Amino acid sequence: MSEFINNNQARIDSLYDFCYRLIEGEKGADLIKKYQGAIDDLRANDIVVVVHRLVESDLPMPILKKGITKALNVFHKSILAQDRVLLPENHFLSYLQKENRELERRLQALKVLVKDFNKIGADTPKIANHLRIGIEDLMQMEKHYIRKENILFPYFEKEYPQYKCLSVMWSIHDDIRRNQKALLMALLEVNLDKKQINKLLGDLFFDMYAIIFREEYLLFPVAFNAVNQDAWDDMLEQSEALGYAYIDAPKRDKLQKTNVNQSYESDFLSDNKLENTLLNFDTGLMTLKQAILLLNNLPVDITMIDEKDKVCFFSNPKERFFPRSKAIIGRTVQNCHPPESVHVVNELVEAFRNGSKDREPFWIEMKGRFILIQYFALRDEDGTYKGCIEVSQDLTDIRQLKGEKRLM
Repeated sequence: MSEFINNNQARIDSLYDFCYRLIEGEKGADLIKKYQGAIDDLRANDIVVVVHRLVESDLPMPILKKGITKALNVFHKSILAQDRVLLPENHFLSYLQKENRELERRLQALKVLVKDFNKIGADTPKIANHLRIGIEDLMQMEKHYIRKENILFPYFEKEYPQYKCLSVMWSIHDDIRRNQKALLMALLEVNLDKKQINKLLGDLFFDMYAIIFREEYLLFPVAFNAVNQDAWDDMLEQSEALGYAYIDAPKRDKLQKTNVNQSYESDFLSDNKLENTLLNFDTGLMTLKQAILLLNNLPVDITMIDEKDKVCFFSNPKERFFPRSKAIIGRTVQNCHPPESVHVVNELVEAFRNGSKDREPFWIEMKGRFILIQYFALRDEDGTYKGCIEVSQDLTDIRQLKGEKRLM
């Protein structure tokens, strides 16, 4: 057994050295010759661990993504030689795979349009409009990426210590989102810039196909073996609120069990003694049920982080601005954000912790709405930092108010 473990570790170390030296600019042919044995014998798990270590080496994300792509091109034959994981029909991951098949079908259809777009004498404005419709259709995959980021990733982080490959995948999700938006704008221009459009299309196609490959040959096999069955059932249950891309959601009778958190909450509140227990808030008394109703009916979206940077609560308003799932409870707040924005999270949390700030507002325009996002430090009566809250509010209608209203 010890020899097996040592061989695995030696192979991972060799693959890491290969990747790091490739990223540093050493000649690929020489490196392949030196590390051919490890490359031929690699496993999906090896690559997940190697990318984790590369992320921890603090290489800039753009350089890291480019280097990993080069390495995966070298590893491609060895990866394909691995046995594919056969997923159960109604497994959380099987629904992600079904969405991938639908995405591939749409990408293939778009390739035909791209060829027509570049033909001499083509009705370019008409084809550009069809391309735009096709890109908008691809944006349905946002539901796929959101389910990964908010459900799959948190569970994988809990079960698999070398999880930082997820940050690279999330960054590529964001590249896809950015290129989709840029394409929609470019295809609306009166004077179409074909060079720019073709570059954006090429990048978008490459990234979307890359995500499919990395999911199905690397992440999914490792996650399938690392995460226990109860967790997969919970993930499938939580997916219902976030939705599916292109495919129908699983029917209720396909869901094997109720989500643990939901079940616990309903059992908790079904106890009339607990439901009607009065909570003393110094300024008044409320039952537990009243407190939950209050939090969920405030015209804001609240998320709370504790003093250890762990998500410990989020409210459940009727209209949510940002996707949330119960999988994020206990998740490190840094892992709840794309890698390019983690430094902002760290700076803000540190400012709250050291007392240099108590509040920080941000505002964005999203889907035609003006959203105010405020962060507040939480301190006890002694001034000790106890965490922070994120409070998001739609100010679109409020900003239009004028004069006074005193009567119904």
